[in-house]
Amino acid sequence: MSTDQGLRIALTIASDTRTGQMKVVIADSLVIGRASASGPEAPDLDLTPYGGAESGVSRAHAALVYADGHLFVEDLGSTSGTRINGFTLTPGQKYRLRSQDELEFGRVRMTLRLIE
Repeated sequence: MSTDQGLRIALTIASDTRTGQMKVVIADSLVIGRASASGPEAPDLDLTPYGGAESGVSRAHAALVYADGHLFVEDLGSTSGTRINGFTLTPGQKYRLRSQDELEFGRVRMTLRLIE
């Protein structure tokens, strides 16, 4: 499942305003959030085009972490919370992810698929 460059995943993203799909490679970690209106800083995966601000996505909302051959998600102290399959995460704690898990960042939903 992994390559020398990291873990490849496919994401299907859905919000009240837009849906989309993307493929990404996670070497160590990937920060998910939304861009700042006042500066050039942006997370690795910016949910602004998916209504991130209106849907309660924090600027640095959560991180996907690839470690020990597994993929984890960690809420980074977001305002509206992060959920896996409806279960609310405790900020600062890593939770193991599996293919087809549904993640929610505020009200933006994402389905994760591991690419073999």
